[in-house]
Amino acid sequence: MLLRRINAIQETSMLLCAILFLYCQILHVGATNETYVAEVMIEGNATLDVSSFLSGLQWLTTDTATIMEASIVAQCEIIGDETTCWCENDYIWSDLVCDFVNSCCISPTTPKCVANISDYTPLCVPKVNVTLNGSIDIPTQPSDLQTVLENQFKLMNGFNGVYITQRSGGVNFTVSLSATFKTPKVQGILSALRSTYTTISNINVTSIGLANIEIPQKKVCYNSKFIINCSTEEQMDTCMWQISRAGQSPQVVGAGTEVDMLFPQSCGSFTAIRLKNITWFWAGIYTCLFTNGSVSHVASAELQVALLPEVINFTSVPPNPDCSKRQDIQVTVICAFSKSEEKYTVSINDTVVEPDNINNFSYPKTFTIKCLQDRPAFFIAVCKVTNSLGQNRPTALNVPVIQDGDPFCEQEGQWPKTKSGIKAVILCTEPGRVGTKERTCNGYSWEEPVDLCVKEALNQLSAAAGDFEKGVGATQEVANTIFDNLKNTTSAQNTYGDVSATVSVFNTMSRASSKVELGETVLPNFIDSASNILNTTWVSDEKSTTSLATSYLSSVEDLVKNIKLNNSEGYNSSNIQLQVCRNTPTCNRTVFNVVVELNSTSGEVKTMGLLNIPQYLPRDSFKDSKSLSLVVSATVNDTGPVNVRLTFPVSDEEKSNYKSLCVFWNLTEKQWSQDGCNYTQTGNISYCECDHLTSFSMLLSKTSVDLPFMDQITYIGLGISICSLIVFLLIEALVWNAVVKTNLSHFRHTALVNISLCLLLADCSFVAATFQNILNDTWCLVLVVAKHFFFLAMFFWMLCLSIMLLHQLIFVFHPLRKKVYMILSMTIGYACPTVTVGATYMYYDKNPEIKYYNRTTCWLTYDSPLKGSIHAFLFPLGTIVFINMFSMVVVIATLLKPAAAESNKKDDKEAAKSIIKVIIFLTPVFGGTWILGLFVFLMDDNKFTKVLIHYAFTIVNSLQGFFILLTGCFGEKRVRDEILKLVISGKSAKSESKRNLTTSTAKN
Repeated sequence: MLLRRINAIQETSMLLCAILFLYCQILHVGATNETYVAEVMIEGNATLDVSSFLSGLQWLTTDTATIMEASIVAQCEIIGDETTCWCENDYIWSDLVCDFVNSCCISPTTPKCVANISDYTPLCVPKVNVTLNGSIDIPTQPSDLQTVLENQFKLMNGFNGVYITQRSGGVNFTVSLSATFKTPKVQGILSALRSTYTTISNINVTSIGLANIEIPQKKVCYNSKFIINCSTEEQMDTCMWQISRAGQSPQVVGAGTEVDMLFPQSCGSFTAIRLKNITWFWAGIYTCLFTNGSVSHVASAELQVALLPEVINFTSVPPNPDCSKRQDIQVTVICAFSKSEEKYTVSINDTVVEPDNINNFSYPKTFTIKCLQDRPAFFIAVCKVTNSLGQNRPTALNVPVIQDGDPFCEQEGQWPKTKSGIKAVILCTEPGRVGTKERTCNGYSWEEPVDLCVKEALNQLSAAAGDFEKGVGATQEVANTIFDNLKNTTSAQNTYGDVSATVSVFNTMSRASSKVELGETVLPNFIDSASNILNTTWVSDEKSTTSLATSYLSSVEDLVKNIKLNNSEGYNSSNIQLQVCRNTPTCNRTVFNVVVELNSTSGEVKTMGLLNIPQYLPRDSFKDSKSLSLVVSATVNDTGPVNVRLTFPVSDEEKSNYKSLCVFWNLTEKQWSQDGCNYTQTGNISYCECDHLTSFSMLLSKTSVDLPFMDQITYIGLGISICSLIVFLLIEALVWNAVVKTNLSHFRHTALVNISLCLLLADCSFVAATFQNILNDTWCLVLVVAKHFFFLAMFFWMLCLSIMLLHQLIFVFHPLRKKVYMILSMTIGYACPTVTVGATYMYYDKNPEIKYYNRTTCWLTYDSPLKGSIHAFLFPLGTIVFINMFSMVVVIATLLKPAAAESNKKDDKEAAKSIIKVIIFLTPVFGGTWILGLFVFLMDDNKFTKVLIHYAFTIVNSLQGFFILLTGCFGEKRVRDEILKLVISGKSAKSESKRNLTTSTAKN
């Protein structure tokens, strides 16, 4: 460390010299250089030459120190009582001399000063280049301003001149000095100027040369760390850092994720910043600014960084090389990145490559793929970019290769030929939009494209927010600008990419708000921009949408919590309402008709309601529920215990027909949870109570409260039904030849056998699917497909039976032929359900919002009316049951016609018996019992009635196989007779065997 020490050596003499010594002290750990200023008196020297004296000092050496160099700073000549002093070349009078003996400094043309100043320390100081850049805001430039400025500043030590430049609204001036100065002296001059010209509205001065910045003179490594120091000789009130890059205005550097301010704003004479991760972003010219009133001292220096590309675009042409033609093909890989002043060395697969153009940063290389020899599934290339300090950044590219037999999607417009399972990416071409579009090839067909293009203005805002978070431009004014522009940009139509970019800005600003205080002036624009994107439908796959909605919720909540509110009572927009409570133990606020009551010791409580967000949050554990279109959030500014009560606007009808569930969105698990929340109903008042803070909502379960003994009834009924169907099929096999004598009986028994077989397999699948805890995803899907198919097949065979019966009644003299019926019934009975199940699975497998099946229940999904795969079961069921009921009505009407014509001959009771018999016999095989199921699904009017119908549906439907056995076998006389014959013949054969055995024994 260099230290400046002053020693005085006085002897009787006629010549006084101020000599600067460079004194080297030898220590055990090394050598350090120290600078001393000494006064030397020389007497009796007629020539007044001290050079020989200085050379004689060189030998003054001790065991620990050596004088390395000595130079003269000033000389004084004393003749009698008169002293004449002068500074040597490259030195100038010190401020001390100029302040007390102003005559020495007034005339720069007279270097010698006749005054008794020989004892002033320091007497002279080295000359330095100091520049004062001033700005004066004044309506009209006074004619004598140049003269006044010269007269004022010429009083300063080392004054060289002043230069004025006129501008709109005032003037700029520059003062050139050869010496340092004290800030109060300049402040005094500025005060004098204000007194002289009262129309001055603002005046300030910035000096260059009084502050010193320490920065590396050579390039620093990429991703390295460094501390930049800056200091000045005086204590100043505040300090600030700025960075400027080529073509950009200077921006303020503050605390951020990549920079630390090592000293606060009231930093005195020293300040420093720590750069924690130096990239291209931190390369530029740094300026430290010390300020005291209207006077500032600045120092600037450039930080050079050995850059590496932030983003390397590594692509191939073609994107998916086609080896299906079994011949070698060429593929060109292109490694491209943004233009830079850095001298890069680029290699692809360890071979150095050159750019395709000297002014271009695009490096191609062509390879040949041996399709017959290697048959690769992917071609792998690695691009490595190396900077001037030897650091490198590799990027790998897996190029999908289409081999013979591989499924792929043909080129479609801009979308290139793509291998199945690969996501194709193209650039946005719409004016004013940047980014990409993605589209996945699934088998031989394209999925719907995902538009990730964003408005160019949004892309710029995202970059500005990123700068803000890192620590550049992190001021309240910049935050206001970001949210103001965000509000204006999102007010127009938004795509999914726009929504994603906006949420990214919210995320970035929420992280930054933990380091930079945001005031309430940002609140209106922030709330409006957050509300704007809730007017847009977020269309993407379920995982991406869930992640985006979760990110939106957490970032909006964090920003609301971190924004400091002074007097604001909140802000309301179309989709978001924010209310604030202060200094009260109980906060009671209403947002979107939800009454929120919160007990907390916090001094400030913020309550927020958000519309339309629940639709993007999946209900995996609550599939049979519907959500309110509202989420309510509450935040406090401390971590004390809280108790929240929320009264949601749920109608009496919804309360009576749905089970209310109080839930919150778990940000960690990304799903709704009931932990810590309870639903309470007191009289006519119902509400949710929670013991923590987060995003709350209420789910209305379509499934009623668990009904007693419902599971037991279901399993017992299904057991009876399965056994009955097995018995029915065995009986049909035994009596088939005896019973099926005509086409009509063949038609009927063929339909009954297929109905029974499909119902048997469907019931077995239903029972197996109830063991969800031991089923994996594959088996769950298999059982869902089996239930869907066999239940539909059962109904389509019921339709065949109904159509056959209707045809026989209407077209009496045109009976169906057996061949026609079998072709028609097989097509309807099995082809129709196959197509329905296959189309449903393919549609929902591609649907990003709703899946084909619910993993929790192992059954089809229901999201809302007309949304969910369950409708691919309900619509065919409802249509077939309606047709079958119509056929039953036709049968009853046919029975009533002869009864009406022969009313005088036949008793009306016989007609009624016939109708009842028709209903009993046809209802099980026409699916009539499933009408109750439709009522259970659709009814919302009366809870007691619905529960009653639910029990009735469970009982009769679980016993459907038993009813088919009764009506299909024991209800038909010929079948009963054949069963009786089989039983009797079996007994007769057994008795005959016994008689033969007895006779044989007797004979023996």
